[in-house]
Amino acid sequence: MQAQFNNDSAIQFKKIFSYQLLDVQQQKITTLKKGNKPLLLFIFLSPECPLCQNYTKPLNQLQQKFNQQINMYGIVPGAAYTTKDMDAFQNKYHTTFTILIDTKKKFTHYLQATVTPQVILLDKEGTLIYTGAIDDWVQAQGKKKQQPTQHYLQDAIQQSLQPDVVKIKKTTAFGCKINDH
Repeated sequence: MQAQFNNDSAIQFKKIFSYQLLDVQQQKITTLKKGNKPLLLFIFLSPECPLCQNYTKPLNQLQQKFNQQINMYGIVPGAAYTTKDMDAFQNKYHTTFTILIDTKKKFTHYLQATVTPQVILLDKEGTLIYTGAIDDWVQAQGKKKQQPTQHYLQDAIQQSLQPDVVKIKKTTAFGCKINDH
């Protein structure tokens, strides 16, 4: 996948770093920085989505565990939420990763995100490693397990950091549909 998931990865991957996003912490427009870490993780979030709220703790744990290997960004699609709204979300759920607002949803459309929470994991060359659900806690819309038994995102991160092949590259993410607001 490099955005738009075609074969011209180097050219397309550069485009990810050209989108204008609103940094919640800095309260200013910014662009993503490639950095020197081997992985880039985008988590599409909505502060009103119960699943996003419930996943903040496991996402924070992943951020702590893989901090040296991942540039991790929460992406909030649309203009429905202000930096003040997202700052309140960060404070309430103690998120440890950067949250950016994609006010025009151009970045969201480019990466083909459709629901929150949905994750997209890329390597430093822009190749898609994994996209979909964080784990198998949610089985279908409105149907959850007691505990997840498969940790898709964590497994994809661990496998990609080893010479292993990532076994599961795509799953279906269930959650709140990204709308046009």
